[in-house]
Amino acid sequence: MKRTGIFVIVAVAALVIFNLLMSSGLTGLRWDLTENKLYTLSDGSRSILQNLDQDIELNLYFSDQASKDLPALRAYAKRVQELLQEFEQLADGRITLNVIDPAPFSEDEDNATLAGLQSIPVGVSGENVFFGLVGKVKSEDAASEDPAEAEQVSSESTEQDSPDSGSAELNVTEEVIAFFQPDKEQFLEYDLSKLIYSLNRQKQPVVGVLSGLEINGGMDFYSQGQRPAWVFMQYLEDLFSVEWVSSDVDKIDESIDVLLLVHPKKLSDQALLAIDQFALKGGRILAFVDPFAEQDQPSMPMMAANQPRNSDLGPLLEAWGVQLREGAVLADFDNSMVVGVGPQRTPTRHLALLGMTEDDWAAEDVVLSGLESINISTAGILDTVEGHTTTITPLMSSSSESSALEVSLFNSLANPDALFDKFSPSGDRYTIAARIEGKAATAFPDGIEIEEVVEPEEDVASAESSEVSAEADAEEQNSEPETVTRKVMSELKETDNLNVLVFADTDILSDRLWVQIQEFFGQRIASPWANNGDLLVNALDNLSGNADLINIRSRGRFSRPFEVVEEIRRKAEEKFADQQRELETRLEETEAKLAELQSARADASSALLSPEQEQALLSFQEEKLKIRKALRDVQHSLDQNIEDLGRQLKLINIVLVPLALTLIALVVALWRRSQRVA
Repeated sequence: MKRTGIFVIVAVAALVIFNLLMSSGLTGLRWDLTENKLYTLSDGSRSILQNLDQDIELNLYFSDQASKDLPALRAYAKRVQELLQEFEQLADGRITLNVIDPAPFSEDEDNATLAGLQSIPVGVSGENVFFGLVGKVKSEDAASEDPAEAEQVSSESTEQDSPDSGSAELNVTEEVIAFFQPDKEQFLEYDLSKLIYSLNRQKQPVVGVLSGLEINGGMDFYSQGQRPAWVFMQYLEDLFSVEWVSSDVDKIDESIDVLLLVHPKKLSDQALLAIDQFALKGGRILAFVDPFAEQDQPSMPMMAANQPRNSDLGPLLEAWGVQLREGAVLADFDNSMVVGVGPQRTPTRHLALLGMTEDDWAAEDVVLSGLESINISTAGILDTVEGHTTTITPLMSSSSESSALEVSLFNSLANPDALFDKFSPSGDRYTIAARIEGKAATAFPDGIEIEEVVEPEEDVASAESSEVSAEADAEEQNSEPETVTRKVMSELKETDNLNVLVFADTDILSDRLWVQIQEFFGQRIASPWANNGDLLVNALDNLSGNADLINIRSRGRFSRPFEVVEEIRRKAEEKFADQQRELETRLEETEAKLAELQSARADASSALLSPEQEQALLSFQEEKLKIRKALRDVQHSLDQNIEDLGRQLKLINIVLVPLALTLIALVVALWRRSQRVA
């Protein structure tokens, strides 16, 4: 008994001491047991914080009093505050954190609203709750007036010091997270690190964008409304300075660090030469090309079936050592995604709508490191050119259950199930994306010819002469502009430092493949469910020389799929796919014959059905019931193995695990009893 009493006293004392230590200064102490270490700062965050050269002020606005009835939000606010405090400690004095409770009708509430923070009304009275962050950097250097864009809202202001400080004007750069959404907690570290990185950066990398698609929004001729910009454009504007490049540009500006090509199409020869020379001069290029760009919609709907939707970079890809296989769309059974077809939303595999995972790409490459899922649609195939001098590294490849389908199959595809009729796996793995580096020659060794319109020059001498005849004046007035051909040669013939990333898909950037859009108090909030946007920003970060943010981005998992279950389902679908399609074909034929006979019976002007026709009608009805039963059996067979696995897991969890724990407890009890007897 004495031992028990002493043990209880020691345990209580230890608990009290532990609580005192935690409350006095160890509030940030955590033991991260998550698989992806979501609560452990990454090396990228530490690098950003330890290399700050600006003094940053962070103002965390959280309505503490107004949120007293929102325990989940308060718990998340504590998590945000603790992480910011950890940032403050690691920044070695460069970061100052202020936690502000913006009481209603206070100056703090006004400041939060002016900064662009989003409030949400709660309770019966509709009291506003703020939960956002405002970061500020003050600088007297006029050369650094190019601030980074904000996380959701960005603003700039000019502030004056008090008279005591000599009335010097300060440039104030602000970065704002308008509202911390609890369902985006896995992105918290990245969002905070990006905000601090943007505040500290003196100059944003410049990305030149040349696109054959309306990625920045435009008119939707189908709905007669305005289409918003693609979500990935927000990613670009958050981290880079964006400059638009026209399709007939004659020279790429030297200020551009990375040239982003999205579905290049109908480019002029001088634009192709400008891109060629930009690459040879050491400019970095990120290109998204496509054999069938689904987002390349014509202005008139009736032209959709006839308009070609392929990208065209002329001779550039071949000069870099690769080519986009003409007229070929990649089909991949192993990576195909299931879509709903028809009014009943029948689950059907789409061979050209692919969900790629880390097994399908070079995970050791910094652009793809840490990513988990990337979705593509009607992608192309990149082939290497014989005799190429560049170093070509495949970044993303299909599975061996793949083949190339004719692009014409997709012009008016109503049911993806029809693709199986043309699909036969080749056993090869096809390259979807590649990194191209090293030695390359110009695609235009003989230069290009440009046609120019030249206005006729006025003959000044004859104009001033009083002896010019009326006929000569008439000829001069009727003269037309002339078209002349001018030769333009390549300034550079080759390089040893080509740096290009090519992806054989443009739909990879479209919203439908990676984000879900929701309206949040008048704002469009994009919630990613795949890593497509991260892939784009990783690639631009890598090409522009910034690697700090890459290993922070998307450290949390978007989904935790049951890989064994998915593998069982794929094998079952592959086994029964032919049988299911045959039964569906027979069912369609039977229903067509039934409809024909029943139509004849219902036609009042026609004669009654003969006994033979009546018998045929009955037999078709019976055949229809048999086929539908066979289809149900096939569907049941598809799920049988999964159900068996579920039963096994239930048996393990309900019976075997408790039994094992009971046996362990019995063994421990017997061992203790034997120890006491001894």
